[in-house]
Amino acid sequence: MPLLRVVFRLQYLTVFVEEMRPRDHDATHLVKAVKGRPLNPRQYSNVSIDGKTIPIRDGNKERALEWFAEWAVPIVDSHAKGRKVLIPIPSSKTVAASPDDFRTALIARAIAEKCTSSVVVAPILRWSKTMPSASEEGGSRDPRVLYPNLLLISGIPSGACILIDDVTTSGGHLIAAAWKLADVKREVSLAICCGCTTHEQLDDPFSVPDMTLDISR
Repeated sequence: MPLLRVVFRLQYLTVFVEEMRPRDHDATHLVKAVKGRPLNPRQYSNVSIDGKTIPIRDGNKERALEWFAEWAVPIVDSHAKGRKVLIPIPSSKTVAASPDDFRTALIARAIAEKCTSSVVVAPILRWSKTMPSASEEGGSRDPRVLYPNLLLISGIPSGACILIDDVTTSGGHLIAAAWKLADVKREVSLAICCGCTTHEQLDDPFSVPDMTLDISR
């Protein structure tokens, strides 16, 4: 049974729980920054980037990509031998004709720039049509619905494939992407995501258990 290990930087509480703690607010703030979403102008979260404490606000939210990348780099560098290929999951509006500067591609590049091993970014997944967002427009998270709408727009460079996404809930988009790679005989056993969307408050929102997905068909 082929399995996909999914690792997360933090919990993303999209529905406020009864007693939100400061670290819950920080986690939600930071995943929004990584996603490029507007931030509460009155809120900031301190993070460590290159050994310096940086307050992440709306005005400098792009620096959250560096912060996330620093966390992800050891995971990428230690995965498999030889070159790694980071494959970003396309945003819901990223179609075949879209440029390769969609958000998860920028996240993947931020990670690759900090890696010490040989890493390339391959933004080769696209949707055949604009898809309704699962979080905002009620779009599907079912991989059997998503998979027929995924396209590979070019070949995949040699190396161990790693999927990159900003936020994952059930893992449906990751499973669909793994199936699409399997169509061209490429295996993937690791995915790296910034946020895990959960509605149950964790003891530590910055310590999220890995998710294991069954990617067999």
